[in-house]
Amino acid sequence: MKTSRWGSGVLVAALLVLGGVGLDGRASDAYFGLEPPAERPEIFAPGIVSRAGDRLRESDIAFWPDGLRCIFARFGDGIPDYTIFESRWTAEGWTAPEPSPLFPKGGFEPSLSPDGRRIFYIRPEIPAEHGSHRLHMMEYASGAWTAPEPLFAGLYASATLDGTLYYTTYYRNRDHIAYRMWVDGAYGPQRVVEDPVYDSWHEDAHPCVAPDGSYLIFDSDTRPRSGMCSLYVSFRADDGVWTEPIDMAPVVGDLPAAMARISPDGKALFFKADGDIYWIATSAIERLR
Repeated sequence: MKTSRWGSGVLVAALLVLGGVGLDGRASDAYFGLEPPAERPEIFAPGIVSRAGDRLRESDIAFWPDGLRCIFARFGDGIPDYTIFESRWTAEGWTAPEPSPLFPKGGFEPSLSPDGRRIFYIRPEIPAEHGSHRLHMMEYASGAWTAPEPLFAGLYASATLDGTLYYTTYYRNRDHIAYRMWVDGAYGPQRVVEDPVYDSWHEDAHPCVAPDGSYLIFDSDTRPRSGMCSLYVSFRADDGVWTEPIDMAPVVGDLPAAMARISPDGKALFFKADGDIYWIATSAIERLR
């Protein structure tokens, strides 16, 4: 299995500075020249994005559709909370991650729509009701990103290709998964994801929906693996009904997995565990159907 055409994290880090990966962006340059592991999760881009073993913490990675640009959260060891980093492929190679100019006032839980036209994130200085936060959206129009537009109370947004937005909401005194459909240029009313995903006995958060809306991943520490956070997946049946959530431990192992993201092409699953970002091929999810 090809894991990197550059070798170890140290070598990759050196090539980030020196460049030398070609003069035109190709599919093989995407995702730092890496391919998602097929059998078990691995730390993503060690030494570059995931600084395993130090006091930094990374999560919430999101890529542009071509895989040649990404943003992710990083904090700790002198880096302020709510700092979003960015790296992109250039003619000289991948740039070393630096705080993104898209978020001059900081932010957290960034995500992109699968078409790369919308960015969703939380502005920490603007709270919402119930001690939560308000989602904000930037759109790419006329060659530039618009100013952040406040949306509604919620956390950790994830969008489908048809514009439906899933997020964490506070409902009946617990965190649950909600969604809003994009209709006539605006988001419609909030709907809580129906049974069997919704369960009044459990708290679920951090939804991650497949670009085509065919499955929904979220994390919970109150379901059967109580006391340890784990990912769960629910598949959408042909009649549009969600299936009973399935514990993803057979895919992610014993990692305290949370805060999942799907790559825009639907081929890679990213998630946070032990302060680092891991990834695995989404083909592993199909084994749970």
